[in-house]
Amino acid sequence: MISPMNGENAQSETRRSQGPGSMRRPDVLEAFRRLFGPGFSLAFFGIGLYRLWYQFNFYNLHFSADMGLVTAGANIARVTVIALMVFALARRGSNRASRAIFVWSGFVLMTLSGLLYLIDVFFGSDNFEVLRAVVGGIGLVGGEVMWLFFLERATPARCFFYVGGGLALSCALSLVMGYLNPEVAAMVNLFVPALSVFAYWRAMHLEQWGDDDGWQAMPREALSGASRGEGVAKGRGRLGWGRQLTAVVAACFLFAFLLGMALGYPDGRLREMSQGVRSAHQVLVVLVVVATIWWALVRGRGFDFSAYWMFQNVLMMVSVCLLMSKWSGAHEASTFFATNAMTCFYLPLVYFICQMARELRQPAALVYAVVYGGALLCMAVGRLAVHVVGPAMVLDSGHNLTLLVAMAVVVLVECTLGLAAMRMGGVGSLGWGLARGDASLSVLVPVAEVAPARECPTGDDGAEAPVAGSGLLGKAPAGEPMRDGGCSRGAGDDPVAALADAYGLTETEAAIVRLIAQGRSRSYIAQALSYSENTIRNYTRTVYRKAAVHSKQELLDKLE
Repeated sequence: MISPMNGENAQSETRRSQGPGSMRRPDVLEAFRRLFGPGFSLAFFGIGLYRLWYQFNFYNLHFSADMGLVTAGANIARVTVIALMVFALARRGSNRASRAIFVWSGFVLMTLSGLLYLIDVFFGSDNFEVLRAVVGGIGLVGGEVMWLFFLERATPARCFFYVGGGLALSCALSLVMGYLNPEVAAMVNLFVPALSVFAYWRAMHLEQWGDDDGWQAMPREALSGASRGEGVAKGRGRLGWGRQLTAVVAACFLFAFLLGMALGYPDGRLREMSQGVRSAHQVLVVLVVVATIWWALVRGRGFDFSAYWMFQNVLMMVSVCLLMSKWSGAHEASTFFATNAMTCFYLPLVYFICQMARELRQPAALVYAVVYGGALLCMAVGRLAVHVVGPAMVLDSGHNLTLLVAMAVVVLVECTLGLAAMRMGGVGSLGWGLARGDASLSVLVPVAEVAPARECPTGDDGAEAPVAGSGLLGKAPAGEPMRDGGCSRGAGDDPVAALADAYGLTETEAAIVRLIAQGRSRSYIAQALSYSENTIRNYTRTVYRKAAVHSKQELLDKLE
């Protein structure tokens, strides 16, 4: 039965009775489905599988936090490839062919690395350890950039969820992999790259973020401040923005350098971890990430990266303090905390890259090359520095006081630098944390799901009274901006009409938006409106520009 309360009052009443986090479970699930869309499961599992391959082949493999100098060498090879990628993108730009190169190179090289590992496990050797690490490290560049193509088109809330959710899933899967038979685990590892690439293709297709609808197809003005700021905590000023940005990037580099030193302490050898400790590490990361997503997206309490940055540094501080201890299990416990800090570092780093790309109006791949590539290089340099100078400074007690003091100084400098930069110019000015309430599932439930629509006047036969000019929209003549027409087709109850009224869309543009919201393809829309597909593409770009969005998904978000 339709409530006599009109839509606006019903919505207001619902908002008063349902604050963030107070939704019923079915409402949360429905809001979750609408928020993350049809690509959710594919993107979620695809990023999780990619991260699983990363962890299994470079970290938490067998019994140690990484593979020592082999991992450092593989990271240097990755940085070299990233530098070449920057040169190529600067000369030729990102297009369909270059994106295909990243996807296929990542798939082929990661699969080849998995095959070499399977051969080593089958014959009980390590003949291909160095080769597979280098080949896999180069392949990871393609795998990482591939998913950046997906993430850079997502809204901040979706980007945050996909990165965090994928990280949590990878740790959960890695926990299971650690207890499998080595031969079975090696065979599963061989198939993971193919599954991740398949998930990427399907997710891009379902979200209709193909080559024609990518960031390149959009005019620069579409990347407006409203688009960049949606769902993001914005600062109060722009004074010193460049200095703040530089400081945050420098803090990330120092943190990566510190991780390299900690993993190589005291003399560059492997930092061993038992299966039980590795399992505890993976469980802890899952709990931290799930709690963070619940707090930021479900409760809508926002997410301030300065708090998360402090959490990471507390882990590193505890790790350094444990290294000073004479307790017999101190080294393994220290490795546990350092590994947690390293794994959790992935969430803010990748999210930071995507939001920085929006702010700078640059492809995420280029920002990734500078920030992520620089972090990898700093981590490798930290590991190599300990390997070179560490053995000569180890005391009879097994401690290396010089390295301990150096790590303590680095953690204090980078922690202070990061916190100060993220706070300058306003809370979240460079952290790009999710604003309180903006990303909550409870405030993203469509109005139609929260409150019933208003009753419409009916004719003598009980049918809904016709609206002048009705058709796909039932609105103004072609070429004129949409205006509120009342009834169930009015802007107050019809999200398409409301969007058209707010941004001055013509009837044709609003008709295209309505069909897009129904999940129709470009060819279907062209046939329905008797236009060519190129004309529909041009109309769509105009809609994006007027509504200050740069992807279909952001357009749908505005409708919700």
